[in-house]
Amino acid sequence: MDSWLSSPYYSQGFAVPFISGFLIWIKRKQLRAGQSSISGAAVLALGAFVYLLGSIWGMRYVTGLSLILVLCGLSLLFWGAKVTRVIFLPICFLVFMIPFPFVEDLGFQLQSISLHSSAWILSGFGLPISTSGAEIHLGENTFTVGLQCSGINSLVALGTLAAVYAFLLRGATYKRVTLFFLSFPIAILANIFRIVSIILVANYRGVAIATGFYHDISSVIFFMFAFLFLLLLGRLWGCRLTLPDFE
Repeated sequence: MDSWLSSPYYSQGFAVPFISGFLIWIKRKQLRAGQSSISGAAVLALGAFVYLLGSIWGMRYVTGLSLILVLCGLSLLFWGAKVTRVIFLPICFLVFMIPFPFVEDLGFQLQSISLHSSAWILSGFGLPISTSGAEIHLGENTFTVGLQCSGINSLVALGTLAAVYAFLLRGATYKRVTLFFLSFPIAILANIFRIVSIILVANYRGVAIATGFYHDISSVIFFMFAFLFLLLLGRLWGCRLTLPDFE
């Protein structure tokens, strides 16, 4: 929970358990307890072992992963394989609330990708672009592409939404899985285009507008475009959205 409060990458952590519960709830009509499976005891024991290792090594993300194993083991043990298959993906969705240590390192990699890709695109517009470190230079103006502009926040958020979207879709499994994984390059591209747009606005409308009002609103605009593009891909591939049954 400390990571949810202190890390901007996992601010959605508070909502993930509720979303997971909601995904299970909308499948409630399929939850009919069957014959319990003894394999649940093995999965439960594995989860306990993983938790023990995580505690010994001081790796909180490993102890977090053990929760998924424990929940799957309990489901198998008490409700059987049929129920477990129904709730397996909502349980796995809990992975989005686990603070993995590599996320910050990934943010630095994305920072470099976003900076150099944006500079390359802007050069194609004929602008006098140069880079140094985490900065893009346009004439006398300098724009810093900080870690918060790397796109890691959008990548995590869009991946979370894509997981829910893929779960609610009705269509071939490979299409739904592909849509989920496509959310990551889509998020990266959206962030690159956002940086490009900010610098273009600065060039044609002024730095004050680009780094002020537009800088803040562009994050929402390009995130929405990324999500809408994901929805469009789902429609083009013939996948239909399954509306929750609230009855």
